[in-house]
Amino acid sequence: MKSESFRKQALSLVLFFAAVAAVFALTRLRSDPAKKQAEFVVQQLLSCSSAVEQAVDTAAASASGSEPGLAAADTDGLYAFLQAQLGDAMTADCLDKVMANRLPTRITALAGQSGDKLTPADLTLKKRAGAENCYDFSAALLTAADSTAAAQVSGTITMVKEDGRWKAASITLNL
Repeated sequence: MKSESFRKQALSLVLFFAAVAAVFALTRLRSDPAKKQAEFVVQQLLSCSSAVEQAVDTAAASASGSEPGLAAADTDGLYAFLQAQLGDAMTADCLDKVMANRLPTRITALAGQSGDKLTPADLTLKKRAGAENCYDFSAALLTAADSTAAAQVSGTITMVKEDGRWKAASITLNL
């Protein structure tokens, strides 16, 4: 009698752990690591603000001894800042394209003369139909000081797996 009771308990325990493993596996399958990383990259890029200008000013002033100023700064300062902030989250080609399109300085310009930090609000990412690991995004950019809307932005981000990590391969931004 004891062995039958033990078998039932053992079977119940095995079924319980199998159910837990199945729930864990289903949850893991539903999570989208590429989308999570894409959201991080977009969030960081859209959060560019006076920090971009300050980083470029500091790099330009220390490198050349010149007067600080984003317009006069060498792009090396901006590239160094972006490399430090997003280098592990973007491919080298994507980082070069972001620099060529001056996305951080275009976003910074939306903050206006106040130099206020911009924060993205209502950021949404949706997987693009028919395109693997490509997401459409949109967000409102708010000024941090008073939460007024500075701009509405949208775009796309394409992710690739490089060296075992998800990285942005391409970003478009419509301001």
